Amino acid sequence: MLAVGAITLLAAVLRFYRIGHQGFWFDEGNTALLVHFSPGKMLGLIPQTESTPPLYYCVAWVWARVFGYGETALRSLSAVCGVLVVPVAYGAGSKLISRRAGLTAAALTACSPLLIWYSQEARSYEMLVFLSSVSLLAFAYALENPTPRRVAGWVLASALALATHYYAILAVVPEAAWLLWVHRRRRAVQVGVGVVGLCGLALIPLAIGQSGTGNASWIAKAPLGRRLGQVVPQFASGFDGPAHSVLEPLAIAILVLAAALVFARSDAPSRRGALIAGGIALAGLVLNLVLIAGGVDDLITRNVLAIWMPAALFVAGGLAAAGARRVGPVAAGALCAIGVATALGVAFDRNLERPDWRVVARGLGTQPGTGAERAILIQHYRDLLPLSLYVPGMHFMGRGGATVSELDVVSFTSPASGGFCWWGSACNLWPSRAQASYPIAGFREVSRRHELQFTIVRMVASHPMHLTPADVSRALTATHLANDGLIIQK
Repeated sequence: MLAVGAITLLAAVLRFYRIGHQGFWFDEGNTALLVHFSPGKMLGLIPQTESTPPLYYCVAWVWARVFGYGETALRSLSAVCGVLVVPVAYGAGSKLISRRAGLTAAALTACSPLLIWYSQEARSYEMLVFLSSVSLLAFAYALENPTPRRVAGWVLASALALATHYYAILAVVPEAAWLLWVHRRRRAVQVGVGVVGLCGLALIPLAIGQSGTGNASWIAKAPLGRRLGQVVPQFASGFDGPAHSVLEPLAIAILVLAAALVFARSDAPSRRGALIAGGIALAGLVLNLVLIAGGVDDLITRNVLAIWMPAALFVAGGLAAAGARRVGPVAAGALCAIGVATALGVAFDRNLERPDWRVVARGLGTQPGTGAERAILIQHYRDLLPLSLYVPGMHFMGRGGATVSELDVVSFTSPASGGFCWWGSACNLWPSRAQASYPIAGFREVSRRHELQFTIVRMVASHPMHLTPADVSRALTATHLANDGLIIQK
């Protein structure tokens, strides 16, 4: 238990270290906005603005009122979930495979750069990992002896996981199918699977309504092969990091080695447990492909995190195999080292982090004291979030324009995303470039600041002037205002 405690402490350090270093990005901005509302209004907005069930937001609503609404406070809910996953991984690995496999799984969980990333994000994904891992742990106990109490534990964990994210079904359905196959004559299992099924059915109307908003429609527009090909590498070594072109293939090679060790070096009971875990992960991925064939295509790595833990247990089963006394621990240590190096590399490299709109807010400074409004043009970006969290009183300019005394133009660079990126500093950003000048009658440029990947051009008028979107559009050379966001700050 001392070893589990030490690994859990390491997980806490990696997840809480510099947790507030990055500002909220767009998706987190939605969370931060929702938890400010009353419970009723928040629950009413979730079907319109989100693509997941409401449990995470309900917990975050309470959490924010206890710990605060800032980056560190709101993200700490995910960080706590991320830390708690470690002892759960140990328990599931020990029960399904062996104590050595449990310790290995706990270490892989603590050092996973993917789980560290989502432990520092104010979204539901790390809670999904935690609850689906608890479901897997309860499954292991119910599989051994399906008493009503053990099955009830699995039912509760599975229902909570489903209420956190629809894609918990990728783990819950294979677990349910396995329990039914092995214990199909046990009344407790039959009832338990039926209750979980009813919980899933109860979420279908909400899921259909959220699907109709098109909030997740951007996923299916990217090639499926590309998205599918990202899952294993990102499970192994995260999104990006220092020397990623070297460390990612090395991490994948260790996964291949682990799979070989499961078959070649593990004893029969341990092999059986590892194969059950691996079978759940594989069945979950196949289920996702079935959903895609049925017209539901939301496959990206973060949406399949429910199968991260069973996949990790399969890997741990190989690296902890009885016949791999030397190579297994060395390979596990190397995989953990890759994870820690990647996580620390991200923590110190702004090019690998979320876009930080706080620097834009600081660059804009206070609005002029003329009584007039200020216009802000954000090139290639048409959302108020997350900048509106840091700059109050923002709204889009109407066609009729407004009387303003200042116009600020914000542009940004970001790493090439190939038209599809949903993490890191390219999140939700299409690169733009500040023009050499913006010829708008009555306005003159007074400063041009560079903050991280952002450029802020400040222009002022000698007296408040009426400015319309058409005036600004005529001054743009490389873009059209339809692709930009022209915002007014009161």
